[in-house]
Amino acid sequence: MSNCQPADPRVLRNRDAVHAAALQLLRTEGVGGLSVDRLADESGVSRSTIYRNWPDVAALIVSAFDRVVHDDDVRGPLTGDTGIDLLTYLRDYARRLNDPVYSAVLIAIIEWSWRDAAFADVHARTFADSRSRAADLLTAGVGAGTLRADLDIGQGVEDLVAPFLYRRLILHRTITERDIQTLHHRLMGALGPGLASGLGVSEGQTQ
Repeated sequence: MSNCQPADPRVLRNRDAVHAAALQLLRTEGVGGLSVDRLADESGVSRSTIYRNWPDVAALIVSAFDRVVHDDDVRGPLTGDTGIDLLTYLRDYARRLNDPVYSAVLIAIIEWSWRDAAFADVHARTFADSRSRAADLLTAGVGAGTLRADLDIGQGVEDLVAPFLYRRLILHRTITERDIQTLHHRLMGALGPGLASGLGVSEGQTQ
């Protein structure tokens, strides 16, 4: 039997309340709107409890974002069908970016990763996870022969993730099913076997 004791329900309620308050303030006011006083007012959790669990605002945002990422993770294993796996990835990616809370926190993390080590760490982990899954998908496609054998995986990952980031975070537009289908069709065509040029070709391999 495990020696781990179940978490105190009051501790869990406080954590959830503070996380929810932090995410809401980030969405409406950005990092500048976060303070222990505001969080205490919004969450109903005492200032002393907040200080005891999160030593600073960066730690709290990191904790809240990790919670969003992991609680919202509905992705299953790769099926082995590159077309289906790519479409599933793009739909999940679009769903996350279309979530205003996810996008607001992501923007805050990108902005503050330039100046704070804690934000830089969660920024690196967040994008490493996204890039890792995309890389696994592309590598599996190369192995299955559905994608070009000369595919530059690193460049292919950038070609996969960049369009939706640009549309959502720069243009502030919602990613639609049509956008998903269009990018899926373009990627499958450009990365498919038999093409010597297009997206994801290693430097020096273009004919």
